Amino acid sequence: MVVKGRTLCQILLGCCAVVMLSSRVTAPSALQRFDQPRTVSYTADIVVNGRWLLPRDMFGHVATKPPLVNWMAVPVVALGFWQEWAVKWPMVAGTLLTTALTVTIARNLFRQIPEIAIVADEAAFIAGAAWLVNPANMTMIYHCRPDPVLVLFLTAAWMFATAIICENEPNKINIGGFSIAIGLAALTKGPAALVPIIYLPLAAWIIRGRAGFIRRGHWWWVILVGIGIFSLWAVPTAIRYPAPFFKDLVGRELIGPTLGLDHQFGGKRYTGGPMVAFKLILQTPVWFVQRFLPWSIPSIGALCAIGWKRWFQHPLAPAILWIFLVLAFFGLAVRKNADYILPAYPAAAILAAYFCATYLRRFRVRLWQVAALALVLALGLSVKHFRKTGKDRGGENLKLFACEVESRIDNEPVVFIGTGYNTLQFFLRRHQPGAPTAEQMAAAKWVIMPLRDDTPAELESSLVTKNQEMQFVLGLYRMENVRALIHPDAPPNLGRRPRS
Repeated sequence: MVVKGRTLCQILLGCCAVVMLSSRVTAPSALQRFDQPRTVSYTADIVVNGRWLLPRDMFGHVATKPPLVNWMAVPVVALGFWQEWAVKWPMVAGTLLTTALTVTIARNLFRQIPEIAIVADEAAFIAGAAWLVNPANMTMIYHCRPDPVLVLFLTAAWMFATAIICENEPNKINIGGFSIAIGLAALTKGPAALVPIIYLPLAAWIIRGRAGFIRRGHWWWVILVGIGIFSLWAVPTAIRYPAPFFKDLVGRELIGPTLGLDHQFGGKRYTGGPMVAFKLILQTPVWFVQRFLPWSIPSIGALCAIGWKRWFQHPLAPAILWIFLVLAFFGLAVRKNADYILPAYPAAAILAAYFCATYLRRFRVRLWQVAALALVLALGLSVKHFRKTGKDRGGENLKLFACEVESRIDNEPVVFIGTGYNTLQFFLRRHQPGAPTAEQMAAAKWVIMPLRDDTPAELESSLVTKNQEMQFVLGLYRMENVRALIHPDAPPNLGRRPRS
């Protein structure tokens, strides 16, 4: 019976992954939403212009995060796959590998708990399903942002750090794995790599009761290796691009939003100093409950069942400590975002699975039935996603227009004027950071810009995404027909023609 239940849970988890991923891939494109066009444009800048250290977006603004995710996508795009999946495969891989890590960690922890040791494998697959099937991952599994890759590296670092603390003789694989994981996490999203670094001494002190345990993990050597990996990018970037590195990345993206000191670096959004962070500190746990539904409920139930006095004496203490640390770390920053707490979900999924394996079993609810409910949830989230994305065809229209333009202009030079915040340039296998230069204007045979009323276009798009939910109509023009019209001295007339 145990073997049968384990097999069913494993199959149902696989079905959940297939449903989640296939629904995102086949649904209308949402690539134009939020910061995704910027991430895509960084990859294009690396491939087209060879700017590996600090790529630029379509407006010429430099990257605001380390480019590891873009480096991962570059080889696939460079092979000629200028398609949506090519820039999103790191996020898919990150989500699925995190699922595998969650199952592995959960199995190891559950085998230490006598009451559920016999169903440890089944419960571990439930933990994987809980991590994978929730509203947050319905978006993130195919969302072109570094968060899923960051979660993978942070989860790996948490796993290795727990092994260093809890095992009698931590081996070199755990020590080296921890160093590499925090280094890669830093190359993915910078400051978030501090979370496992803080976790290691906290776990030694709170869980093992002796801070001296961290010496067994060669603490300083481990940290130095992680810093060294990050420095392979940070040092050359600081030397090659000192102004954008220190003012934009360090100042506006790190110090300003974290400490509320945006005004010190020319920003106006995050001001008021560090104390501003406490005004919305409860927003982080609220996001946790909302974005991790329905699994946030059994995870909280597990905390209640264990009892706060036993939280850090229980075999699940590493998961409990990790959740609180992630929520506290990102809750104390002035800039808050629901996606930032995604690294807490694997540990929370383990608590939810524990609750299902203990409390629900009293009501004769079997674990494979919980896995079946996870599959139903995956189907429900997929239907909801299809309904949501089906209302906006701007992304699909943009890809169709790019395909028509590519077949018309072939490899002839083209410039982009006022084409908006979208991925048009990527789908045309080009990248123009900012306004076209005089040299580009002189060499161009074609120009793409918002539809004009004063001259006919060679091609005309349907409504495409301009910026988030704003849409407009683009036109492809021969440069010889509009050169005088778009000259700097000519009056601007970049409106959009109403469409029936």
